[in-house]
Amino acid sequence: MHHRPAILLILPLVAAACGSTCQPTPAPVTAQSPTPTGTVVAAPVDAPSPDTPAATAAAPADAGHGAAAEAPEPAAAVLLSTQGDVDGAPGDEQITLRAGGVLSVGAASIRVEIEPSPDVYWKQQARLEIVNLGGKRRGVLFAAPTAELEDPPDRFRVYVLHDGSLVPVLDKVIGAYGITQLEFPGDGTARYIEDGWTACERVAGAKKVAREQVTLRLDAAGTRMIESGRKPTRHVQVCDELAACPYVDVLDAGGARRIGEILRDVRGPRAATVQSLDLGDRGAGPIAIRISEEKAEVTFLDEVFVEAGGARIYPRGCDVTPGPAYCAADGRPHVLRQGDTLDLVFDAGGDAVLFARGYYVPTPTAATREVR
Repeated sequence: MHHRPAILLILPLVAAACGSTCQPTPAPVTAQSPTPTGTVVAAPVDAPSPDTPAATAAAPADAGHGAAAEAPEPAAAVLLSTQGDVDGAPGDEQITLRAGGVLSVGAASIRVEIEPSPDVYWKQQARLEIVNLGGKRRGVLFAAPTAELEDPPDRFRVYVLHDGSLVPVLDKVIGAYGITQLEFPGDGTARYIEDGWTACERVAGAKKVAREQVTLRLDAAGTRMIESGRKPTRHVQVCDELAACPYVDVLDAGGARRIGEILRDVRGPRAATVQSLDLGDRGAGPIAIRISEEKAEVTFLDEVFVEAGGARIYPRGCDVTPGPAYCAADGRPHVLRQGDTLDLVFDAGGDAVLFARGYYVPTPTAATREVR
């Protein structure tokens, strides 16, 4: 298994300030599917650069022909919304993210990039909320999945209001797989614990490494959030265990094509979890896959299904009683040993995401330590 490096982006930006009367009044976030097809589409090629004030996006009118003004286009669909006090003035601001990438806080707006991502990841991970940046200063957090096939990490962006404009102070992808929690404790910092892949990348050649808690803080000018501290945690990652996971191939007219891996870094029953893998657009269907255990480990596969078109679909053969062990999350797993394969067919098509629930245990040739 190759390690996907974490991507870190922090933008140097304009100073931000908040009045002395800021009071947060968070409201629930509402979300809609990014597009009718279930995929978030990035801005078109000729669109303005991401994270630029929307006011700069409008092209000047063609004054050379005297043509009648065109009717304004209808407002784009709202993808995420919330409300609360961001500017410190009396009253709450309405905060919305619309299809096409316009983020608005009251009368201020900025264009942001929305990376292509399957609808299932968007619904689970995308959010828009007000965060406490210390004292009475507030910011707007937009978190959304990146364009990755396997359990995409989140890209976190924070914006503040300054002189009536939205100003970005943080743009950072945290982690390599799945969701890493970013917390804002209200003291002017943001904190997260790095995932196992990031920790092992940080210490090249390490066999075992403590995952660190990373602290970000607004700089003195309030222009950007920068890393201000790290400290080890009790979470220890054994780096040679990161590669242990079964492979997934799609079976079609072109033969078996490897898509990726699933159940990554879930060593032992205590680590049992659900992981996902984007299979892409499989056309009209059905979808045939093969799960292969090629490594020195035993995989315990408790449940397998795909999500396509907003529906959960189990493999053929799961409609009988009792069904195969991989048809239900009942603690009765299907066992794959090194060299075993499992071929499954799903009556689904279009954009599909594979989900698997379970864990693995290395065999003595892979690891000699007991499973924690």
